[in-house]
Amino acid sequence: MRRSGLVLAIFVLSGAAGLVYEVVWSRQLVLVFGNTTQAVATILTGFFGGMAVGSFVGGRLADRVRSPLRLYGLLELVLVAVVVLTPVTFRLLHEVYRAAFGSLETQPGLLALVRFGLAILALAPATVLMGATLPALTRHLSGDQHLSRAFARLYAANTFGAIIGTIAAGFFLIELLGLTATLLVGATCSAIAGFVALAIDRQTSGWQRTIGPAPRRFDDVDPADEPDRTRESRRRARPALALLVAFVSGLTSLGFQTLWTRLLSSGTGNSTYVFSSILAIFLIGLVLGAVTFAYLRPRITQPVLFLAFAQLAVALITVGGLVLVIAQPDRLDPSKALETLWAILRPAVLVVLPATYVMGLSFPASSSLLADDPRRIATFAGRLLAANTAGAIVGTFVIPFFLIPAIGSPSAVAVIALVNLALAGALVVAATDATVLSRAVTAIGSAVVALAIIVSLLSPAGSRFVDPSVSRIFAANGTIFQSAEDEIASVQAGHTIGEQLWVTGTAMTLLTVDAKLMPILPLMLRPDSKTAATVAFGMGSAFRAAVIAGLETDAVELVPSVPKMFHWFYPDADAIVSAPNARVIVTDGRNHLELTGKTYDIIVTDPPPPIESSGAAVISSLEYYQAGAAHLNAGGVMMQWTPYGGTVDEFLDHIRTFRAVFPNVIVAFGPGGYGFFLIGSGDPFAFTDTDIRNVLARPGISSAYDSPEKTADGWATKIPSLVWIQGADVDRIVGSGPLITDDHPLPEYFLLRRLFGDHSPKLSPGELMKLSAQTHRELAIGTVPH
Repeated sequence: MRRSGLVLAIFVLSGAAGLVYEVVWSRQLVLVFGNTTQAVATILTGFFGGMAVGSFVGGRLADRVRSPLRLYGLLELVLVAVVVLTPVTFRLLHEVYRAAFGSLETQPGLLALVRFGLAILALAPATVLMGATLPALTRHLSGDQHLSRAFARLYAANTFGAIIGTIAAGFFLIELLGLTATLLVGATCSAIAGFVALAIDRQTSGWQRTIGPAPRRFDDVDPADEPDRTRESRRRARPALALLVAFVSGLTSLGFQTLWTRLLSSGTGNSTYVFSSILAIFLIGLVLGAVTFAYLRPRITQPVLFLAFAQLAVALITVGGLVLVIAQPDRLDPSKALETLWAILRPAVLVVLPATYVMGLSFPASSSLLADDPRRIATFAGRLLAANTAGAIVGTFVIPFFLIPAIGSPSAVAVIALVNLALAGALVVAATDATVLSRAVTAIGSAVVALAIIVSLLSPAGSRFVDPSVSRIFAANGTIFQSAEDEIASVQAGHTIGEQLWVTGTAMTLLTVDAKLMPILPLMLRPDSKTAATVAFGMGSAFRAAVIAGLETDAVELVPSVPKMFHWFYPDADAIVSAPNARVIVTDGRNHLELTGKTYDIIVTDPPPPIESSGAAVISSLEYYQAGAAHLNAGGVMMQWTPYGGTVDEFLDHIRTFRAVFPNVIVAFGPGGYGFFLIGSGDPFAFTDTDIRNVLARPGISSAYDSPEKTADGWATKIPSLVWIQGADVDRIVGSGPLITDDHPLPEYFLLRRLFGDHSPKLSPGELMKLSAQTHRELAIGTVPH
């Protein structure tokens, strides 16, 4: 008795655990290697590479054991031990990476190789084990039955579990428990799956030796001994074609997922919930397709032609969805989380869901081209999954590194659709058992769609494939000066209410006085400062102000195209960048600050808005501030810009986290009304009239268009009045409460808090003044400790 229903249930748990691991490990390793596309691609390559090796080796092993179910159970239990140890492993690798960074910082190619090797070391033990599980269960569940039916059922169950894991981790667990505890939840799922598998095996077959004699190879078997079904299956088998379909399915599915995430993130502030939502819908489509195939499999008499038609359908849906839906986006307000989420879900349901439904049909259908040899079922399943995973590796590497920077995300969607159509053409040629009419219809349809895509790509009048970021700007009657897309994001410089910079469709801060003051306020507190670092380039205002003030300045920017837009906002941009005291570094700011050997007198951080942006917590966490403090010279000052958004309590979390590192803190209102300055130091400081005037007297320091003051006298009065709290008032007003840490990235995971648990008022200067006034009243009557 195989208890297939219970076996499928434990594989649902296994799928849930796998996605929990992927979500958590991707975040944890980004903290090690940086949040660049190269680092993320390295992590994904390590993840999928281990899965591919595990699938191939696990398939061969599963065909050589007496109890593949027991093998599966043991794999899951060993995986639990490996997972529990990964945080320790990652910390050790971080120290190895730190040792290599100093000597290789100026050699990015070699540094990328170091990252790749360390990512493989970090992820290989767990991912190899994970990759081996599907072939083992396929071998158990299929018995002497059809491979494709067992493979499709398990693929559907595992993908269904992945949906649960994605939603649970992305929407609930990380916010409630943090990354480490979420990882332990995944390990618990793996442990349950392993123990249940061993219990089923013990009940049905008793404890026997796992490793049995190796089965006879194909060339050792007398064909007369084979069942009729097996001999017929071998005659119809097309293993090379099956592996090709599996490879292209992996490449195009991960390629489309990467592109959809980027395109549908446009205008949302790149919220982490966008990624989770798209991934969940992506997986829902796959599981629905796999379930449908499991039902239709006996009725599919021409699998090669069926696969050809599926490739044509994917191309039609993705290209049509891009032109008709994605390229015509709704207007968004990133501060309205639920409206933003719905604006993402609508095109995802209309485009991602139907496309991935067909993909979910296609990949399991490729297994029907393999022979149903009961002695090699796991081997074939492992090879098929390994080919699919190898395609995924190519998709996650080639598309963001080469295809997107070369032609942009919209055109990349069209190019990947051409890959689907090319495969459809090859399958039509191979479908020799299909009718002439059905082959002709599929071939003509593929050729017509391919021709339409190519004509649009080459059209001198402009492609129909438009980035939604560009569409939004034009819809707001804006003008675009320059548009670019690199491996990190799409970037536009243009004009609406003024000169603006858009990154992934989200407008950055205008040329405001707040941005110009970011390095100037710390300089007023430490007038003898000589060096500065500005993390996040933006429109270049803070960098330019620091260079003009005479500071030796390093500007660190994650998106390569952003500094290239500098000249649209300041006519002296080229002179500033080429100044002897200026250096622009394109890399992850957190990674640079942790690993560089340089120290600074001033460190300025300007996270991109909105405050809930994905990755924002990486440069506003306790560990980030600790890294900043460690790279400040004696008496140095760190300034953290915090834009409006969220609630008063969430803002207090930011201040409390900052104060946990710096004993001396000033919190000041931005005079332009865009947010707050958090200024900290290890030594006492205060604004003085003399230092304010001396800094303002330096050549080149000028006001912005929205400056509330235009003279030195006016600013000498204005700046001290901007201070909201400082000194002992910081602890009294902020009080105790949660901290923003790498393990609990509170700003990015806010959904449950906003929906159910946060009754704090929306952040505003008025609310903060009420809070400080109330604290002072309570202090006066003795209810707050002095």
